[in-house]
Amino acid sequence: MSRLRNPAPEHYYEEYLYKKDVNDKVYKKLWVGLLGNSLRFYSNHKDLRCVDCISLENFVSTEVPSIQTKAKSSSEFLFSLSLKDKEIHFKTQSQESREMWRAYIITMAELSIPPGLTLLPGPMLALKEALEKEKERQMQLEDTEIPSCFYHVSRMEAETLLKENPDCGNILLRPGGNQQSISVTTCQQNHRSFVLKHYKVNQEQNGYVIQLEPPVICRTLAHVVNHFVKSTNNCLIPFEKHNDYENRIEVIYVNEEDGEVTVRYPQDKPVAVPIPSCIGPPLLPRDRPLHDQRKKTNERLSALNMPTGGLDEELKLKLQIRRAMVE
Repeated sequence: MSRLRNPAPEHYYEEYLYKKDVNDKVYKKLWVGLLGNSLRFYSNHKDLRCVDCISLENFVSTEVPSIQTKAKSSSEFLFSLSLKDKEIHFKTQSQESREMWRAYIITMAELSIPPGLTLLPGPMLALKEALEKEKERQMQLEDTEIPSCFYHVSRMEAETLLKENPDCGNILLRPGGNQQSISVTTCQQNHRSFVLKHYKVNQEQNGYVIQLEPPVICRTLAHVVNHFVKSTNNCLIPFEKHNDYENRIEVIYVNEEDGEVTVRYPQDKPVAVPIPSCIGPPLLPRDRPLHDQRKKTNERLSALNMPTGGLDEELKLKLQIRRAMVE
């Protein structure tokens, strides 16, 4: 029976590219596909498992060298992709291929077609269709995604969280008074005091409505959070609690003389857990030593005021009683 293969991913655009990272000395030929807002790299066009993936969320720009050096072949068309944390260099085999890659990368990163493209009508139509698909994909993700600043806490618990953890953010979402509402709690510091505010968000058929004057309609909860953040010029920061668990044992020592407090971390050594020795099940009555059985037999005979001459006498007595009953 033939083994079923996973279907090939539907890339918006795919082609062989030559890729070189900052630490690489030479370009490496890879099959590259644009899937969503990320670049997927494969060993060849038949491989279904990518060997590397680069997200375009940190996209900055894509540039073309102004002057091709003479040492380079005229058939090499270079461009670079700049992200917030790194820069990657690519090489294509034609100018048309380079412009197509730059157009798709910028379009998916910014969700808009850049002006001044010199693409033919066919490739331009394909680019527009890919953009619509990506917008729809991201909308579906936002509709099902719950913001990380949503917590199942009460009004008082939300206030306590924000006041005791100001470094973790100052706005969070929580369940409202009924199943069709969400509450927004904010906490801002005014000198040494806290200013707490609560806002109501109703869930409607087409999205969420923030009960303000005038009301603000948002399509998703993520848009609700973004509205508060942008309206305050980023003064409100979504609340994200840090990890509550420690990864080391901490011991606090207090000097009785000067009251100085020091923290020490003892060396954690694995503790050997004693393994109990294997104890077999208790012996069954038939497996007990013969002298124990004789001892119990003599005890029973003594209780019945019968002679305790051992097992043989007991058997003889039983035989005598049986013969008497027969006679």
